[in-house]
Amino acid sequence: MFKLRKQLLIGVTALSIAAMGLTAYAQTDGAKKGPPTPEQQAKFADRMAKMQAKWHDDLKITAAQEPAWQTFIGKIKPAKPAVPPQRPSKEDWAKLSAPERLDHQMEFLKRAETRLAEHTAAVKEFYAVLTPVQQKVFDEHFKRLEQHRFGHRGFHRGGPDGAQESRP
Repeated sequence: MFKLRKQLLIGVTALSIAAMGLTAYAQTDGAKKGPPTPEQQAKFADRMAKMQAKWHDDLKITAAQEPAWQTFIGKIKPAKPAVPPQRPSKEDWAKLSAPERLDHQMEFLKRAETRLAEHTAAVKEFYAVLTPVQQKVFDEHFKRLEQHRFGHRGFHRGGPDGAQESRP
């Protein structure tokens, strides 16, 4: 009888711990999903301005390079499209066939490729104006930016030298 009570007590304890974990997991932080708020947009713009000012100072942009810098900043600045791409609702997406879903994904990738090509052209154009010392500084800033952007998402698995670690 005592053994059954002990097992029952352990089972109830385990279930209550699991229930607490599930309720904590199910709770949301109240963050609303959707487009950024004006406050979030202002905060992002402020961070971008600070980062650009730091890059400008670290690169020691000369007066002769200033027009190229302004052109570069203008070209890499994120711009909202005049007509935002139409995204199907969850219900519409569920109704699409596999080829139709792939067509939507292909269109998204084409737009992303176009943006990346424009960004790459802007970087190459500005990079050609820089001195070799400035190019090294730019490379370091760009490397840190990439590590920040992609380092958290599983893309960066190597050690400090970039070598891939073997997985068991």
